[in-house]
Amino acid sequence: MAEQNYLNTAEGEAKLLQDLLTAERAGAKVAGESLQECSDPAQRQLLEQIRQGEIDSCKLVLNCLAHLGIEPNRETGAFYDKAMAIESLDERLPFVDKGQFWVIRKLREYLPGCEDAFIRTELEKMLKIHEVNSQAA
Repeated sequence: MAEQNYLNTAEGEAKLLQDLLTAERAGAKVAGESLQECSDPAQRQLLEQIRQGEIDSCKLVLNCLAHLGIEPNRETGAFYDKAMAIESLDERLPFVDKGQFWVIRKLREYLPGCEDAFIRTELEKMLKIHEVNSQAA
């Protein structure tokens, strides 16, 4: 039997879910604030799609934490400060896409070993949201 992936231990899973929650909060906040700076219709549409995806993903992660009986953190990830430090929206959007890829990579690492059907279903939805939003970017 292969050595168990740390992400698929109770401790690793809890840390991953909390990390995802802080990242999604940061992403939603970045997209929301970027929308206020944006006048380009195509960029606005993309930012609205990303913002909604981040909000939906927060709900999915919160569902997983509740399912496991874990109290969600209240933090916003460092991604927010890093993204908002990029003044040009044209330069910030590719950075936001890197954030989408980070989530995709983390979920792809975790999901093959996930044995909890509820969590697998919620995080597969989240993976799909991020794949679609990354393709749109």
